[in-house]
Amino acid sequence: MKILFPIFFILTTFYLNAQNLFPVKLEKCRTERFCLDCGDTKAGYEEQEFSKLQGKLSDELNLNGIKGAVMFQVLVNSKGHACVLSHTDQSKNFITKKLVKELNRFKSWTPAITNGKIEEKSSINIVFKVDNNKITGQIERVDKEAFKKSFDKPNSPEIYNKNYVYKNENLSNYKITVWNSKNSNLPNNWNDHISIDKNGLIWLTVSQGLVTFDGSNFKNAEQNITDKGKYFAYQELATDNNNVKWIYAKNNIYSFDNDRWVKYDSTQIGINSAYSIINNSKTGELFFCSKNGITILKDGNWSKIDKSLYKDLPGDRVSFAKRDSKNRIWIGTYDGTAMIDENNQVTNFEKSSTVLKGKCITSMDEDENGNLYFTLYEFDRKNKKQVNNDEGIAIRDVNGNYKQFTTENSGIPFNHTTSVLYDKIEKVLWISTDRAGLVRFDLKGNWENYHTENSDIPTSYMSTMTFDDEGNLFLATRQGLVKIERK
Repeated sequence: MKILFPIFFILTTFYLNAQNLFPVKLEKCRTERFCLDCGDTKAGYEEQEFSKLQGKLSDELNLNGIKGAVMFQVLVNSKGHACVLSHTDQSKNFITKKLVKELNRFKSWTPAITNGKIEEKSSINIVFKVDNNKITGQIERVDKEAFKKSFDKPNSPEIYNKNYVYKNENLSNYKITVWNSKNSNLPNNWNDHISIDKNGLIWLTVSQGLVTFDGSNFKNAEQNITDKGKYFAYQELATDNNNVKWIYAKNNIYSFDNDRWVKYDSTQIGINSAYSIINNSKTGELFFCSKNGITILKDGNWSKIDKSLYKDLPGDRVSFAKRDSKNRIWIGTYDGTAMIDENNQVTNFEKSSTVLKGKCITSMDEDENGNLYFTLYEFDRKNKKQVNNDEGIAIRDVNGNYKQFTTENSGIPFNHTTSVLYDKIEKVLWISTDRAGLVRFDLKGNWENYHTENSDIPTSYMSTMTFDDEGNLFLATRQGLVKIERK
């Protein structure tokens, strides 16, 4: 019997949301967010104890006549506990099953440390080889530059909706402009977060960097008060009503007022990280969504929303939160979605029969009539290996009625959506996905799907998007910055 595994180039310093690297995905790990082999000191194991494990496996397993290798993705948390996320063996071999069990039981893992702080969760890759009746294992670190080169190419669309016929009648009405590392001075094409400030200046995160764009040139705009060290990624980005830029980077919250950078003491504000940062322009509140609930900044004062204050919240790990025009706060947690109304009463949708049950909202927008639009994440999927899950988007009308749109009942091409925006000029929804490109929905039943194979959009992976003051749509993608404007 022979176990085979493919060679993967994995970028070891990106933070991902529930990302399995290898084809066989396991179900037991909680993986909302982790970094890939990150840290000044990377996650690993105590060498002596790991050697004992290899000896134990060689003694207990019947390895006669077996030769091969398998790669495991192991998630190591801050307490030194681990869980196997995925592996490369699709043959269901008894050796692989045994290795998964033993890796999960192994107690001598060491967590990753960045800038003196222990990472909450870090993923590492371990390869086990069988030869000469012996099994040996070791961590497989990866050449980052090799991965970047292999990754820097357009993603082809993966259209899971096989029933809808896309006519794309409005595509010709738009001019699409792309800035990338080949046709501009953009440092690299890995763009995940975007914000347009009050002066019309575009702020954009790039791989391990931060730039501004004035429509002609990209300029380095990185903070200058923390030593970047081996790795420094800008992971969240927002602009508040006072034109202050807010950023989460390397276990710190930063702000920039166009003059100087400020780093915030976690002991004072209560957080040192954020899943997302959302500006509520009508109320002047800034929401920092994190594993500790929602931290709110308004008029220089910090406050908090969590389960200790609101017992009916489904959980404290908040992915997204935003106020609507009726002063209600919509909250997406990795344990369910909730809403705090204008009277401070909590609705926990895990206790409802609406389409929000079992879902975490990950973005939201509102039209001029008060209809709400959500992107959805199914946080407790029954089939962990399924790619096209019960997600899509949901619409809540002004009367409180909900409707979910998926590949089963609409023209949405893929159910995992990354953001939604309502276009007040054209009265349409723009929906971004990470596999099927950009979606235009006219709210009357007509869906259009723009991607790298039918338009000038350079990839089918889109991280997020925003409008400028003129209504032009900007996309942060893994192949550069994209502008979509009406002709």
